[in-house]
Amino acid sequence: MSSTYFVVQVFDLIEEPIPNKTVHKNWVLSCNNSEGGYGGNQSLSSTLASTYYAASILDELGAINDLVDKNKTLTYLKSFYVDDSADLNSFGGYLPDEMAQYALLSSTFFCVKSISLIDPDLSELNRASTMAWVLARQYFEDGGFAENSEGYEQKVSSVISSYYGFETLRVFNALSSLAGEIWMVEFNFWILGIVLMSIGIIIALIVFLWRKRRI
Repeated sequence: MSSTYFVVQVFDLIEEPIPNKTVHKNWVLSCNNSEGGYGGNQSLSSTLASTYYAASILDELGAINDLVDKNKTLTYLKSFYVDDSADLNSFGGYLPDEMAQYALLSSTFFCVKSISLIDPDLSELNRASTMAWVLARQYFEDGGFAENSEGYEQKVSSVISSYYGFETLRVFNALSSLAGEIWMVEFNFWILGIVLMSIGIIIALIVFLWRKRRI
């Protein structure tokens, strides 16, 4: 499925017509599984990545409405959504698989983008909570995005994580929210620096006056 996806993307980039569209469409549909997801081929179990590839390929072929069962596919994708508001690490995001503990930017993008292709009015998405979760993954030092990680493990932004975060916000037409969030992060950082500098100056002044009085 992944190789077919990338070949279709190449044809789109070079603005060439995709040959044998019906053959490609039928092969993608043959990878459907009973729960509504799609596997890497006819014999593999469903994954979020393969389901995203399948939806994207069919969309490029103008055949997104030919999904074997759109409602089942939507249910499959939405089953990974974390709706527990007490789960501060993952609420609003999408898990990468049924056994995962933490939502990831990658799996959230796969789900959000796939759902948006099937349901263009985005009524099946939880816009506010997902946007808040994505923006919370922004790394304060460089403005990039860092994947969710366990416990107190150091979080480091990366190009691929930033891509997933950016593209997820693009689905919601919310890039302006990203710009506002970056400004807030930078503003808070500078305010923190000014406060710490002021405290240092006050302490230095107190020490200077104390020593002067002793003299």
